Amino acid sequence: MNTISIKTYLNEFSGENYYGILIDGISLEECALKNSTTDITPGLASTFLNWLDDPLEREIVWERALPETYSKVNLPVLMCSEDIDLWCTVIVAEIETDDHYVYWNKFGLDVSDFEDTPEPIGTIVDWFPGNTLVFKRDEYENVLNAFKKYLHNDFTGKVYEEITN
Repeated sequence: MNTISIKTYLNEFSGENYYGILIDGISLEECALKNSTTDITPGLASTFLNWLDDPLEREIVWERALPETYSKVNLPVLMCSEDIDLWCTVIVAEIETDDHYVYWNKFGLDVSDFEDTPEPIGTIVDWFPGNTLVFKRDEYENVLNAFKKYLHNDFTGKVYEEITN
C-alpha cells in the first residue's frame, strides 16, 4: 500500500505557493520518472493545479482523475511547468479503481498525435517500466479535493494555502 499526499512548494520565480503530490513522501515527478529511459527536463508540475487555462484540457484531467469503479483510463498527471498545458511534455499514469482502492499501474511519456484538440492525450504512451502504486480511495479523493477547491470560479488567484504536515 502506498500513501498519497500533498505538499506546499514555493515557486522561486513568482514567490507564490503551489501544491505538489507526494507518493510515499517522494515527489510525484521523482516517483514517475525514476524508471524513465527518456531524457525529460525536470520541473514538471501537477495537472491538477488550476494553472491549466484551457477549459477542455482541465476537463480532460478532471474527467479522468477518478474513473468509474472497475474501469481504466490514462490520466495526464504531470505537465511542463514552462508551457503549463497538455501540448508539451506530459506524463501519463494508467489508473483504475475498485470500491476501496485506486491503482496507478504505470507511468509513461505521452507521444499521442494531435493537432487541434488535446482529447487524444494518453492514446499513445511510451510506458516506463515500474511497479503499480496502490492508494486507499478515500486518501486519493482527499488529495483531489484539496486541488479542486482552487478550481472554483470565485477563486481568482493561483496561490495555494500552505499545508502543514
